[in-house]
Amino acid sequence: METDNHQPLKEELLKFGVPPESADIFTAGLSGKSYQAKEEMFVEGDKYPDAAFILSGYMRLYVTDAEGDITTRLLAGPGDFIGCIMATLYDREAQYTAECITDCELLIVNKSTISEAKEQVHTRAVLQDIVLHQMVKLMQERAVMLPLKATDRYLYFRKRYPEMMERIPAGILANYIGVRPQSLSRIKQMLR
Repeated sequence: METDNHQPLKEELLKFGVPPESADIFTAGLSGKSYQAKEEMFVEGDKYPDAAFILSGYMRLYVTDAEGDITTRLLAGPGDFIGCIMATLYDREAQYTAECITDCELLIVNKSTISEAKEQVHTRAVLQDIVLHQMVKLMQERAVMLPLKATDRYLYFRKRYPEMMERIPAGILANYIGVRPQSLSRIKQMLR
């Protein structure tokens, strides 16, 4: 059922060049869903995980290595899409865990909507554009931050995402920018 919650997604689709009638068709079958902070939308290994458009709140995608250590790969907030790219495009198992950092309101893009979009030439192109946009965003962010010193990575993140700074726990932020939580505390103190 379509609600006013669909409007932000429609606007985002229009930015991708989707004609208004196609945006209406794509969003018509989407449903809203609420998640609590620390709740997982999907976990590594889930078959055919949903994707989502974030209406409110903040989420992260992370991977867990063989030793059980977590590495945050993506932070996302209102107006962002979140999902496992390989699972969405190629019907594979999720390579990431999608966790809500705060309480979240999402528009769920489920497996049937993704399958229908893949079958139609125009919506398949839109889906691919959205996925490629997310991949480029992730790669650009990492490419910019990788050569920077820890303090500069923090400053880059703070400048780029001021709205996230007060909503994301320090441990998650430290993990994302590649420093220990203690180092992040020192960086913050030094910059005061």
